[in-house]
Amino acid sequence: MEFWLRLRSAFNNYKPHLVMILVKICLAGFLILLQTVLSNEISALVLVVYQHIVSTLLLSALAFFLEKGKRPPLSLKILCYAFIMGLLGIVICQLFFTLSLQFISAVYESIAMNMLAATTFVMAVVFRQESFQFKNISGQAKALGVAVSVTGATTVVLWDGPVVLKSSSSSGFTATWDAIIGGILLVIAVLGGSSWDILVGYVTRYYPADLSLTTMILFFGTIQTAVITAFIEKRSSWELKWEGGMVLLVILYGGILVTGLSYYAQLWCIREKGPVFMESYSPLVIVFSVILETLFLKTSVYLGSIVGAVLVVAGLYLLLWAKAKDTAQESMQGDESINSPLI
Repeated sequence: MEFWLRLRSAFNNYKPHLVMILVKICLAGFLILLQTVLSNEISALVLVVYQHIVSTLLLSALAFFLEKGKRPPLSLKILCYAFIMGLLGIVICQLFFTLSLQFISAVYESIAMNMLAATTFVMAVVFRQESFQFKNISGQAKALGVAVSVTGATTVVLWDGPVVLKSSSSSGFTATWDAIIGGILLVIAVLGGSSWDILVGYVTRYYPADLSLTTMILFFGTIQTAVITAFIEKRSSWELKWEGGMVLLVILYGGILVTGLSYYAQLWCIREKGPVFMESYSPLVIVFSVILETLFLKTSVYLGSIVGAVLVVAGLYLLLWAKAKDTAQESMQGDESINSPLI
C-alpha cells in the first residue's frame, strides 16, 4: 500500500513534466505531418481553415461545460479585441507558420517558434509592458539572451555547414530563394505571435474566461482565414485530396490535439507551475522535430541547424532565467511590504 502511495505521489509531482513532453511531441509530430501533406500541393490556407473549424467546435464545447456560469458578460470592446487577436494569432501567426513549411523544414520552423519569447520581450519593452534595466545582472541577461537567440536564428538561415547526419535523401532546404522566402514568412509569423502575446495579457484581465475567450478568437480567426482563402484559392482547392487519409489526419490532429487539447493542457501547466515552466519546455520541439524528420522524412542534419538551435535555446534560457529572477525579487519585495509594520 505504501509503495502505491509513493508511486502516486511521484506521478502527481512529475505529471506537469509528462504533460509538457507529450504536448511538445504532439506539436513536433504535427509539423512533420503538415510538411508531408503540403509537399503534395495541398492548399495550406484551406488546411488552416478546416483545422480551426475543428478546434473552434471542440473548444466551444469545452467552454460551454467548463465555464458555464463563470463567464463575465460580453461587451463590444471584448468582441473587437477577439477579432484583432484572431487576426494576429491565426491569420498572421499560424497561417504564415503553415505557409512557411512549403519552403523550409519543420526543424527550421521549430527553431523560429523558440524565438517567440525573445521577440515578445523586445516588443514588451517597446510598449512599456516590461521593465528593463541594463545596470543589473537580470537586465544584462535579458539583453544577452535576445542577442544570442537572434544570432542563432540568423545562423540557421544563412549557414548550412557540413552534414552531421547524412540521410538517404537530400534535405532540399538550403540557403536558396526557398529558404529566404520561408525565413520572411517566419519573421512575419513570429511578429504576429508576439503581438498576440502582448495583447492577450491585457485582454485576459478584462475577460478572465480563458476557454471562452479562446473560442471567440478562433471563431473570428477562422472566418478571416476563410474569407482570405476564398479570394486567393480556386474553388477546387476546397475539395481536399484524400492522400491515403493523410489530409483528414492532419486536420483532425491539428484541430483536436494541437490547437484544442494541447492548449487546455498548457493552461493547466501554467496554473500548476507558472508560465516560465511552460516556456522552458519549448526547445523540446526542436529535438523531436529533428528526430522525427530524420526518421520519417529521411532528411539530413546540418551543422548550421545544430549550432543555430543551440544558440536559440541558450538565449531562451537566459531570458527565462532573468524573468524568473525578476519574479522572485518582486515576490520578496511583496512579502517584505506585507510583513513590515504599519507605523
